[in-house]
Amino acid sequence: MLEKQKAVQAKVKVCLVGDEGVGKTSLIRRFVSSIYDESYIRTVGTGVSKRDVEMSDEGFIVTMLIWDIMGRRDFIQLFKDAYFKHAKGVMAVFDMTRRRTLDSLTEWVGNVKSTVGDVPTIVLANKSDLEDEYEASDQDIEAAVTDKSFMWLYTSAKTGHNVELAFRELAGEMLKRFTPDPV
Repeated sequence: MLEKQKAVQAKVKVCLVGDEGVGKTSLIRRFVSSIYDESYIRTVGTGVSKRDVEMSDEGFIVTMLIWDIMGRRDFIQLFKDAYFKHAKGVMAVFDMTRRRTLDSLTEWVGNVKSTVGDVPTIVLANKSDLEDEYEASDQDIEAAVTDKSFMWLYTSAKTGHNVELAFRELAGEMLKRFTPDPV
């Protein structure tokens, strides 16, 4: 009888960044706990959640340590080195109903990359369930991400649309660059 080969485990730090109220905390709760809460909970400082993602094709289990970063840009400037140090991936989140939150993503991603370098980044166009209230178009998003070669997805923390897919895509991109720590 053949023994099942043990999966290799990769532990990675992922930072969710974006302005206040774009849905970072709600996306994390949906991904980690499969729940959604209508009430707005402002993140003070940072929160850290964890979930294992089995990448069966690659034979890896990716343990994602997901950092929910407070959405105040002035505060982040003071603490970016501490928050972003050792990050292996970024989810840059904006709110489809507030165009200005898309415009600020360049600064958010720039802060992370100035600390950790070029890491896999996925842009999440959140609140896709509110189509009648969109202030950003596909063309706006394409213009914001094309020169940076970022993948982007519509997501909805409320309905769960593409939330699992977004985290799995980022896990896959991080695995492409993963090198285990020496023993």
